[in-house]
Order: sequence, then C-alpha cells, then structure tokens
Amino acid sequence: MGFEYKLKVKLTTKQTEEIQDLLIKNIAFEKKYNLEGKAYLDFKKAENNSEMPNINIMFEEDGIYICQYNSANLWADISLLKNYLEGNNINFEIMEN
Repeated sequence: MGFEYKLKVKLTTKQTEEIQDLLIKNIAFEKKYNLEGKAYLDFKKAENNSEMPNINIMFEEDGIYICQYNSANLWADISLLKNYLEGNNINFEIMEN
C-alpha cells in the first residue's frame, strides 16, 4: 500500500497534456497507459527491482490522483507538478485518502 492523495483541480485539456508531457520527461518515468478512459503514468527509479512503481499518477475529470509508494511526502520526486500548478496560478486542494 502506498500513500494516496487526490489533488482537486480543474484543468483544461491543454494543461493536462502539458503536465503529462512535463512528468514524462522525469528521469524515473516508466510507462503511460489508459484504463477505463483515464490516463495513468507510472514512475520507477532504476534501483527499484519490484513490479510496483515508486509513483502512480492518474488523471481524472475532477483532479489528479497520486500514489506515492516510497514516501509520505506528496511532492517527492514530482515537485515539477507543484511548480507547474503554482507557476500557472492553478488553484488546487490536497485531499488525503
């Protein structure tokens, strides 16, 4: 089990695409896939030998779901997401699951 968070945020299609592109450039990016109409991104560090990713991010209509498997810190290894939201003055609310 990981540490689960939901960012309640309203994004345009363009903003969602920009965020996904930004995150895919992350050195730990492993794969992108769609499941039940939702886009998922998995991130796995090189030293991680398990099947489980370090981070899983899912894009939903009402926000972004983030599961951190190795850290209780929401922004660990994905601070560029926070920087993008704050830099573009996008309001968001953090919900812990």
